[in-house]
Formats: sequence, C-alpha cells, structure tokens
Amino acid sequence: MNMTLHREKVLAHAEQQLLSKGTPNSSELLGLYKKFMKIENHRLRLKHYSGGGGKEICAQRASLIDIVLRHLLQAALGSVGKSAAMPELALVAIGGYGRGELNPYSDIDIMFLHPNAIRDVKGRIGDVIEKILYMLWDIGFKVGHSTRSIAEATRQANVDMLSKTSLLEARLIAGSAELFADFKVEFVKRCVVGYEESYIHDRTINQAERHEKFGRTVYMQEPNIKNGCGGLRDYQNLLWISFFKERVQTTSQLVEKKLLNESERRQLDRAYDFLLRIRTELHFFNKRAADVIVLSQQLHIADKLNYPQKNILRRSEAFMRDYYQHARNIYNITDLLAARLSVAAPADNGSRKKLFGLIPRRAKAVERFDGFRSVEGKIHADVPSIFSSDSARLMRLFWHMQQRGLKVSPDLRQLIRRRLHLVDRTFQYSKDARETFMAILSHKGEVGIVLRAMHGVDFLGRYIPEFGQLTCLVQHEFFHRYTADEHTLVAIEKLDSVIDTTDPKLGEYKTLFHKLEDPAVLYLALLLHDTGKASNARHHAEASALYAQKVAARLQLSPERRKALIFLVDHHITLSSTAQRRNLDDPETIAEFAGLVKNQANLDMLMLLTLADGQAIGDGTWSDWKESLVWQLYRHTSLYLADGEAFYQRRQVEREGLHAAVLERVREGLHDDVDAHFATMPDRYFQRHTVQQICEHIRFFHSFLSVHMRGDALAPAVKWIAHPNEGHSEYWFCGWDRKELLARIAGSLAVAHLNILSADVFTRGDNLVFDIFRVCNTAFEAVTDEKEIARVESTVKKALSEEAFDFAPLMENVLKRRGYHLAQEIDFPTRITIDNHTHHTYTLIDIITPDRLGLLYNLLRAFGETNIQIALSRITTEKGAAIDSFYVTDAEGKKVKGATTLANLQQALWRASQIHAPLG
Repeated sequence: MNMTLHREKVLAHAEQQLLSKGTPNSSELLGLYKKFMKIENHRLRLKHYSGGGGKEICAQRASLIDIVLRHLLQAALGSVGKSAAMPELALVAIGGYGRGELNPYSDIDIMFLHPNAIRDVKGRIGDVIEKILYMLWDIGFKVGHSTRSIAEATRQANVDMLSKTSLLEARLIAGSAELFADFKVEFVKRCVVGYEESYIHDRTINQAERHEKFGRTVYMQEPNIKNGCGGLRDYQNLLWISFFKERVQTTSQLVEKKLLNESERRQLDRAYDFLLRIRTELHFFNKRAADVIVLSQQLHIADKLNYPQKNILRRSEAFMRDYYQHARNIYNITDLLAARLSVAAPADNGSRKKLFGLIPRRAKAVERFDGFRSVEGKIHADVPSIFSSDSARLMRLFWHMQQRGLKVSPDLRQLIRRRLHLVDRTFQYSKDARETFMAILSHKGEVGIVLRAMHGVDFLGRYIPEFGQLTCLVQHEFFHRYTADEHTLVAIEKLDSVIDTTDPKLGEYKTLFHKLEDPAVLYLALLLHDTGKASNARHHAEASALYAQKVAARLQLSPERRKALIFLVDHHITLSSTAQRRNLDDPETIAEFAGLVKNQANLDMLMLLTLADGQAIGDGTWSDWKESLVWQLYRHTSLYLADGEAFYQRRQVEREGLHAAVLERVREGLHDDVDAHFATMPDRYFQRHTVQQICEHIRFFHSFLSVHMRGDALAPAVKWIAHPNEGHSEYWFCGWDRKELLARIAGSLAVAHLNILSADVFTRGDNLVFDIFRVCNTAFEAVTDEKEIARVESTVKKALSEEAFDFAPLMENVLKRRGYHLAQEIDFPTRITIDNHTHHTYTLIDIITPDRLGLLYNLLRAFGETNIQIALSRITTEKGAAIDSFYVTDAEGKKVKGATTLANLQQALWRASQIHAPLG
C-alpha cells in the first residue's frame, strides 16, 4: 500500500477515535489520549522493526502528535466559553518537530503565536494554553513551549541564534493559517534578510565547537549520532546554511541549484535516513532520548536492524562500518557543499580537525605545478583526465600537498575517489609511488595531515591494503576511544606534534625525535602496528608483524629498515606492558627486555612509538604514573645496552652507597634499625627508593616496633601522604606478616570506597611487612577526608584483631549507601594468564577483568585460600578495568607447579574476578 495512503488511513482512524466520544470529561479524555498514543506508538514500533525508514518513522510520529495537538486545541477553545469571539491563535511546531522529525522519546517544541494587538494572553488565551500544556504533561510528553506575538518571536530570534534556527523550521499545526503566514513573511524580512553573513558565521562556529566536544572525527568507537562529526546535526546545519545562502531548504532544491548532483543527494539522504533509524532504535532500547551508540549496545542494534552475519562480533562490525560510511558521507558532502557555497571555515584554534576539513597552514598565490594549480590554499586539477594520463600523480599530489602546505580541494577529492581503480597491483609496486610515499613519511611533524588526507579519499587503504582492512573497524577493547584506523591516524598525529612541542613533559621525547635519523621507518611502523586486528588473530602484534613483512617487501626496504620495521610492529606494546606489569627493579627483567630491543636506536624508536600509541587511545589513558614506569624501564635498558656488566655492578654499588648515605642521615639511635633494614629488605626495594625515602621508611618501622614493645603486638603502623597534584594518596602499612594480610587491607580500603591504583608489597626477612598502596577517592582525587581515613584505620584494626572477620556485610552496606556501580555497562571477558617461563624464581600471574568494589580483596583471598605467597604485585585500575600482575610462589617459596595446583588456582581466581562473586 502507498505510504501516503497508509498514513492518511491512520490519521483518519485516529481522528475518528478521538472525536467519537464527543466531549468527555478530563479524566476520560486523558485516558483516551493515552490509549490512542499507546496503540499508535506500538504500530510505529512494529513498522520500525519491519524495516521502516528513519525519516518515515519520525514523520509518522510527528503526524500522531499533530493529531493530538489539533484535538487538544479544539477541545480547549470549546471549554473556555463561547460568549465572545476568541482572538486569533496559531499552534506552531518548531525545531525538529517543526521539521516533521520526531524520534520516539524526543521533546516536543511548540509555540503559541498570537497577534501583536492581543491583550488577553493571561485571560482566555492563557486558559487555552494552560489546558493544552497540562494535558500534554499528563499524557507523558516532554514539552518545550513559548507564547509570543510575531514581533516578540522575531525579536527573540535575532537575540539568540538557536531560537532563530528553531523558528526557521516552524510549521503550522492548527489555528489561524493567516496569522502563521504573516509570521513566515515577517520572519524572513526581519530575521533572515541582512543577517545571512552573521548567521552562517555563528552556525559554522557552533558546528566547530560541537565537533571539538564530541571527538573531532567520524570514527569514534562510541559516536554521538546527533552532535558528532557526520551526525544528524551536520546534515541539518547544511540545510540551515543553504537557506540563508540560497533560500533552499531541501537537498532536492540543492540539486536544482546545481550545488549537489543527484548521486551526492542520494548518498546524503540515505545517510540521514540511516542515522535517524539508529536514533529511533536507541530511543526504543533505552526508553528515553539517547544519542550515543555505546559499545555494549552495538550488537543489540545490529540484531534489531537484521544484520545477517552469524558471528556476533561480525554483525556488530558490519553495522558500525555502515554507520561510519554514512556518517563520513554526510561529513564529506557537507565539506564539498560548503566549498561550493563559499562558506568559510572558522579560524584555526589549534584543534586537529576543523568544521569543513583541515585549515591550510599558509595561503599562497595561484601556482601551477605537475598538472595541478593552487588557489587560496587548495590544490585543484587542471583537467579531469589528470590521473588517467599519469597515475603516479595520485601519489605525487599528496607530496605536493605536504611540500606546499596546501589541502586538497573538495572537487579534487571527488575526482580521486572516482580514479581509485588506477591504484592497482602495478601502482602498488611502482618505483615512483614507493619513493614518493617514503619521502612523505620522512618529513618529521608533517606526516599525519597527509596520511589523513589520503585516508579521507580511500587512497591510503588502496595503496596499503593491509591498513585498508582497518577502515571503520571497531576495536572490541574497553579502553579504546576510536576505530582502529582512526586510532592509527591519531597516533601518527601525536608523533607529529612532538617535533615542536613546548610541553615540558614531552621534552625528552622531543630530544629523541630530533636525533632520529630515519623517521620514515617509525611512521610506517605506526601505520602498520595494529593491522593484525583485522585478521581477528589472538595476538594481533604477531599478525601485524607478518603484514609489515609484506609491506616491507613491496616497498623494497633495505634489510636494516626491514628489521627495524618488523621489530617495532611486533613489539609495539612490549615496552608499555613490561613497564606496567613486570618488576623493573629485577635485573632479569631489564636483561630480558634489552635482549629483545638489541640496540639503542630501536629503543629510542620504540619509546616514541609507545608514547604516540598510548596517547592515541584517548580519555587520559596515558597517565603520568604509566609514563613514569615506561621511562624507568627505558633508562634501565639504556644503561644495560651501554654496558651490561657495569649495569649489574652499579646496582650493587648503589645499594652499598645507599646504606652509607642513610646511616649519615638518621640519628645514631636508629643505626641498628638501618642495618636490619638493609639486611632483610629485598633488592628490588632499594632499586626504587631514594635515600630520603628510605630514611622515612626506617623511622616508620621504628614507630611500629615502639608500639610493639609497649605490648600492642597486632596494632599496625599506618601513614597517609596526600599527592593532590597527582590525584592520589599513599597509604603506608607496617605490621607482622600473617595469613590474608593483604586481603584484609584491601577490604578495609574498599569499605571506605577508595580505589586502589597500585600496590607495592615488601616482606622483610624478619617477617615484617611494608606495603605502599596508592589510592584515590571516587572523584579520582587524593584522599584527604578525615572520615574516610578513620574508617580505613578502624576497619583494619578490627580485621586484624578478629581471625574470622567478615567484610561482606560492610561492603553490602557501602553498595546500598553509595549506590556504587561500574562504569556504563563495561563488558569484556576476564583474562587470567599464569606464566612459569618469564622469571627464574617466581610464577607470574596477569589478570585483566572489569573492576568492582572489593575485587582486589577477593583476588587476594583467593591467593590466601590456595596457599599462594605474593612477593610483588602491580595493581592498575584503568577506565573501569582492573589490570593486575602478581609475582607469586608456593608455601615453600618455589614456583607454583603441578597441573592440579595450577588448575585450582586458575579456578579460584576466576571465581573471585566475577562481578557477582560473593564477597564473604
């Protein structure tokens, strides 16, 4: 059945249903409206799930609201009395509702328009408006409303750009058509004519601010489909600007004006319809207005939109690829149309991407070169056949872009997309193309802008198909903010920014980058470092290294370059993972890592790659604490590479020097304590602490022993040191070692609702324990609240004095009192790895699992229950994930071995890590 006829049938049915009871009382009328909306919303839901288009469903919902409002206005006018003629009144839809687009839970924006001469707004007209609004609220609508005369409406529009935009799409629902027609004429006369330039400027600034706020790229892992790049608002913004520029309000009219061709119009409208359909599904699923496609809901949406792939991840990926393609079409075509409309982008404010593409770094006069010409900072083709006569120009174009500081014009980008078939196997192996490509990669600080331009027209993925596989690929990892291809480009741009950074924190990286002799290999490694993710391999770094070998062969890299490239790709996460999860004070860790790196040049490049990769993840994942660990590993490895034997000797000399220096610093009465400390503390303790810190620790031990001598044997010594600038506090604990000691401390911190960021555990040979926990509150700030501190200390004291102390009731109270919950629907599998090969003394256990209240307490209890001793722990909490590493032994101080023992340990840790595991 024709959709228009179907809609008319629905409208007729609705009108008949609403009018059939005459004039019922308010409660009956309210019940009638609710029933009507329930039935019709159900029909809309069925239509949506049967494949209804996004615009179609939104238009039908707007039509249903029209019916209700028309009837409400009629009923309200009839109820306020007929003794005198009512003044003119127009009920007007504005904003998205005026556009005829309402998603299921979108707000309804209306305006009550009255004549300038009216004096009865607070009388009978006020009663009419009040009755309509109260009924709308009682039905359950969220309503935005205003009551204005024509003069008031136009005056407000000229004060506020958003109000002007809302009124631009005003549509009459019911009431005086003549009054509404007068308003439309006056609106154009008073609010549009003469305001074209200022309005367009305000809209471009608004769009640039939105893009900055919501990620500056189409390829967000959790995109905002309304306000993000390539979102619904970009499409709408395009039409609003077009009205002020050319007085057109539809894409069809843009085709008539020859500002778009028919193919571009179809792409644009299909993309907009697709995004509206997703938004409708988000509203239905969340039962409220929602605009962000969160990671945990992507599979659900793919299922509801009937993606056919059998594998659940492939369904989700297929859906998101479609989203990115449509969003990119909106983004690119709005860019193209902006150029055709001669709409200027806002001035460069330092952000990486702007409203309509990248801002040229410098503008030059018209220049002709290699079949191209530059005009106002953009490259144009002299003739459409420019690439057909010489396909190598496709690569040289981007070299010219880099050398001259230009950007590619929108029309030339369209031409490149139509000529991508020229990038065939012959092109990929051609000498001219590879030499030009490597020349582009050799310009420090100027590579990211070119590779992004290549990727924007799909050229990069055609030339390097290994990278092309990453296009629009969602990364099923909780801490990544971008798609795989966007993450790669951001990483390259992060490396670019190091070359002229003024950030003192990046000063050492800047020094490394400046002395780097062959940046092309490092840039190529960044381009390829995540390519293995497209193969769905268990270890993506190994798969990426295989792809790097293929690319190296195709680009005919020298043996030295090839080795460096494959090393960097294969080990691109090794520096970071080793720094975060291994004992950096153990010479074996340094020796093993140095054996992988082999030379200082590789280490320097790996350090720069690690920075760029870490910063490109997003959301502050590359923290100061993580960076300090990476630098510690870098410096130790540099010393080892310079002279391995001297490295070991230096560490022994350093310990002896520390001993002497500490003796000089403390009073004579503590000398015996110093000797005992140096005789019983493990080597790794002295590798990570300064003379001043060791002196403080010895005094801390002395205070504990003084309490012990007074007879309070179980009472520990504790100390809090706040580091507000670093967002955490140190919690020191000193006491006698005992079963489940660490678990009891962790439980006490959890009861106070404190997050454990890391923990260093040291056990002296005399059975004294010294633990340093780095903790923060729920706002990720240093712990300074005296009540929180007192709660920890009182809980620790009770837990140590009662052998059967139970934390479960306390934690349940915290859950109820604080409303504790995880970050929004974090969902990823727990991974537990037990490694008996890396270290000659300890068994290494790595655990990655969703974080929750009491998690560390449960894990530590699991170790205690299986008689496992913890020698060292590295605790990390990151974006709702716990990433913990433990160096452990069995009860006899040996590696944990035996199939049954290992299986029991694995099972105990897995149970402890589950979100709903019991806490008792």
